[in-house]
Amino acid sequence: MTIFAVLLLVLAAVAIVSGVLGWTKKLPGNGVIGLKVPEVRQSKEIWDAAHLTAGPMWFLAGVSLCFGGLAGLRGTGIGTLIVMAVAAFLAAVLAGIGANNGAKVAHLLGAANKETEGCDGDCNCGTDAAVEKPAVDVAALRKAMEQQ
Repeated sequence: MTIFAVLLLVLAAVAIVSGVLGWTKKLPGNGVIGLKVPEVRQSKEIWDAAHLTAGPMWFLAGVSLCFGGLAGLRGTGIGTLIVMAVAAFLAAVLAGIGANNGAKVAHLLGAANKETEGCDGDCNCGTDAAVEKPAVDVAALRKAMEQQ
């Protein structure tokens, strides 16, 4: 049980440090710690905004892991093991929520950057003049709606 408690404390330290660094926009761009979605690599602003969003949840995940690790060092028995498992599960949920929210922010900011840069022709965004849009027969749509 002590080994599991020490493992939780090490993971807690990693989660708290990365959460605080992300929260304060000081997490450097790297390939080890942080979000792995492609949009987050487009610019420093997207990296900072995504990790600013994920940071608080990662911090809370670290606090949860710390609680579980300290409980494992202090207690014995099945109750302590259950507390450690619940703390680890809660930390995984919180870290996942943070990563999901950060990825959403990165995706939205990446899409906004693509819109401001213009269409490169293969994005199917509808701004290409060569692509003809199909005509919609409004009268036929109204007739179908009346029949329903």
